[in-house]
Amino acid sequence: MQLAQAIVKSLEQSQGYLAKALDGLTQEEAAWSPASESNSIAFILWHVTRVEDFFVVRVIQRQTELYEAEGWREKLGTPAKDTGFEYTLEQLRAWPVTKLEVLRGYSESVRKKTLALLSSIAPERLSELARPDRSPDTVGGILCRITTEFALHVGQIAYIRGIKRGINK
Repeated sequence: MQLAQAIVKSLEQSQGYLAKALDGLTQEEAAWSPASESNSIAFILWHVTRVEDFFVVRVIQRQTELYEAEGWREKLGTPAKDTGFEYTLEQLRAWPVTKLEVLRGYSESVRKKTLALLSSIAPERLSELARPDRSPDTVGGILCRITTEFALHVGQIAYIRGIKRGINK
């Protein structure tokens, strides 16, 4: 199995866990957070999708992120040029909770773009520096980081769901 195929397999597995964690959630449940300084399911889904969009589309493909190119920022009503990384408590509280179905649409659009890249990327491209002027990360290293980030955040989403209503309810 090549690296790109392993990344696809990991993303598909995590996507299945995400679908289970989001299944049947109400908008209220997606917006709920377990404490005032905690993230909601909606925020985590937005953040992890923004990170994937940034790295896959902007950094690796050097294109305009889907967040802007497909109008997701307007559809979601969320901040421009932002991923939610290292938000302050004030920023977290000010974040506009968006509709879960719109968030899922954005997430699916970004994932489709990621899978298209992975199905066509030349193996030697995975060893290239993604941003030679900024970081020592290779394209393959960034894609591996995306799988880790996605899996971690899906676990958080499932955990918050479990706190709110139980994983199997």
